[in-house]
Order: sequence, then C-alpha cells, then structure tokens
Amino acid sequence: MDKEKQYITGFNNGYILAKHEPVLLSKIVKDISPKTDYVEGLFSGKEEYELERSRIHENELSQLRNKSQNRDRNLERE
Repeated sequence: MDKEKQYITGFNNGYILAKHEPVLLSKIVKDISPKTDYVEGLFSGKEEYELERSRIHENELSQLRNKSQNRDRNLERE
C-alpha cells in the first residue's frame, strides 16, 4: 500500500474511532508516536473529528444565545 493510501486509511479509521469509540482510540494513541503514514493519518482523523465536534458545539451555543436574546427582547416589550 502506498503512503497516501495508508494515510487516508488511518485518517478514516481515526475519524470513525473518535466518533464511535473515543475511549478505545485514546488508549490506542496514548503510547504511540507518528512513525508511519497510517499512524499520522489516525492522529489527523481524530483531530478532524474533534474540530468538527467543537465547531458544531460552538454553533449550537450561538443559536441558544440568539434564542435567549430574542426572548429577553420580547419580555422587555411586554
């Protein structure tokens, strides 16, 4: 398997594990350092999932804040 395919496979596996089995992934990556393209991809997939999750969380918080502000404005008018 060439380097690019190894990285992509590792990335996909890291993303899926981060999404569905984060505890297992944490145990796997705990004591390894990126030595192969697969392991580098594994770390990158994990990081990508965490970034996406963080962005979604920030977006949800922003929506909640906006709803709260709208409610406050409606209360002030009454």
